This record gives sequence, C-alpha cells and structure tokens, in this order.
Amino acid sequence: MANRAASTLTVLGLFAFGVALHGRGEITVGAIVSFVGFAMMMIGRMEQLAGFITELFFQGPALANFFDILDAPDGLSEVPGAPRLEPVRGEVVFEDVSFGYGNGQMVLHGLSFTARAGSTVALVGPTGAGKTTALSLLYRAHDPVSGRITVDGHDIRTVSLASLRAQMAVVFQNPGLLYRSIAENLRIGRPDATDAQLQTAAMAAEAHQFVVRKPEGYATVVAEHGKSLSGGERQRLSIARAMLKYAPILILDEATSALDNATEARIQRALDTLVKGRTTFVIAHRLSTVRAADLILVLQEGRLVEQGRYHDLVSRGGLFAELEAQGRFTADPPAGSAGAHGRPATSASADDAALEDFA
Repeated sequence: MANRAASTLTVLGLFAFGVALHGRGEITVGAIVSFVGFAMMMIGRMEQLAGFITELFFQGPALANFFDILDAPDGLSEVPGAPRLEPVRGEVVFEDVSFGYGNGQMVLHGLSFTARAGSTVALVGPTGAGKTTALSLLYRAHDPVSGRITVDGHDIRTVSLASLRAQMAVVFQNPGLLYRSIAENLRIGRPDATDAQLQTAAMAAEAHQFVVRKPEGYATVVAEHGKSLSGGERQRLSIARAMLKYAPILILDEATSALDNATEARIQRALDTLVKGRTTFVIAHRLSTVRAADLILVLQEGRLVEQGRYHDLVSRGGLFAELEAQGRFTADPPAGSAGAHGRPATSASADDAALEDFA
C-alpha cells in the first residue's frame, strides 16, 4: 500500500513539475507525456523488484527449510559396490526386528517370523499396531534399528536397493500416481511392458473399462496424486500396476479398501490368481483372506503376540479370537455378485489365462 501511494504521488509530482516548466516555455506537452510514461514504466519495474525482495524476505525461512531437506543425507545407505539381488524364490525372514522413528519412540519390538516362499502371510491387529510399518521395512522405506531382514538368505541391506525393489510389487491403501499418462503410471514397475500386457493387466484389475471411456484412453494424463480419479479408480490402477510387474514378492496394504463389493469380488479372483506361487503379504480386512492365509501374524502395539493358522488362533482364545468375535473382519460379498455394469463375475480360469501373459 505504501509503495502504491508513493508511486501515485511521484507521478502527480512529475505532472505538476512538467506543467510548471511548460508554463515558462521550457518544455513541450509531448516531452511531458513521454517523460511521465517512461517514469511510470520505471516505477512499475521498481515495484516488481520491491515486491520480489519483500516476498523473498518473508519466504526466507521456508526456502531455508527446503534446501535443508535437499541437502539432508539419505536415511538409507547402500554398501559400496553392493551386488544385485538375483531373481528370488521369495522366502522372507524377520529376525528380532525393532524399529522406531526419529522421535525415539519404538514402533516395532523384536519382530521375528518366517514366510516360506510362495506362501500368503496376513497381518492383522488393531489400528496403530505397526502392520504397515513392518511391511515398509521389507522394501526398505526405512531400515530397522536392530535385527535384520533376509530374502532367500540375503540381508536386504547388503544388496542394491534397486534390485531389491525390483523383486517386489506393492499395492498401497492410498495409491501413489504421478502427473503422467495412465499408461506411464502402469509401466512404472515394468517399462518394457507391451500394450497388450498393459491392457491385460488393466482388464484383470477391472480398470480397462473406465480407462477406455476417458477422452484419450491410456494416454489420459492423471493429475498429481491421482486427484482427477475416484478412490476406486486409483486403487484399480494400482492393482493393475502390481499385476503388470508380476514380481515374486507381493505386498497388499488394504489393496481393495476403496472398492465396492461387486468390483472387489471380481478383482479378488484376479488377485487370487496373481498370488499363486508368490510370497504375498496382506494387511487383511476380508474374512476369506484371513482364513486362506498360510500364516497369520497378530500385532499389538508393535509386538507379535500371536501367529499361526486361522483355526489354531481362534481356538487359543487370544487377541485374534477376540478380534474375530468382535466382527473386525469384513464379511465377503455374495458369491454371485455381478461386476461392473451388471456383468457376471469372470471365472478363475479366465483370470488364469489372462495373467499367464505377464510371466
């Protein structure tokens, strides 16, 4: 406001001075107009400079924080010359793993279990029990404070990070989509995938139908974080991306939580086909998923309090039995649920045939 007032007074002063000079015959009207126009242009540029300096002053602390983040060392470190992790069978072992964030509060305490290659492991427990955190350690979003995690006997901290993550496909509860086309988002884990493989994965994940209705189909650009899509559409694309990657280790973090029952029933059959022969970790909410798991890990306040098969855990009468009795696991949709647009659900054999193209 002060800058604007000073500029206005300056222009008025120039006009008054020019009028006085013109009255004494020392300057023409044209010269007055030219000079005032030039002065106004200079004042405008000076206002922009003053605004920039003011903005820089007020944004200084935020800029300092930004560059501090850029300059901060990566919390994950690779062993110099770390070897690549070759294709794995998928046996995963947690050995007395503990983890805490920067505030010093421990989130996981002495977590130990073995997931056999090709088995399905369900993680259950109350909210905040550490289920998602435990799985984030597997793909090295963080490193344990103590203990170690091995894949086929290899400590995951001794192999290159890129090769470790190449062996895993992850479906998050909140899918991460980039400001790119749908096709580019699907190819993140498998850049060399063909168009046919891309569409096969999308069909299996019930995503193809809504993609082809977009004005540009698979070339449609997705807004940052997928904000231009619904929650169910984002999740279906995330599932399709995991199907396309077809990695030996699969992590499903509430992978179908944003889907309606009919669509979930169709996708679940495709997921059932996808997990065959793959080590799968599921943060489970479906009763059928929990029952079918080869190993159930029951977490509470970051500790593994129970592990075993469904019927064994129910018979023990512990925390898992309590969760089951409270109805914490969602009932399955009706077996005859129709898929999108009222079509009957596809058969498991059809999914098998479609997903064979990914191998």
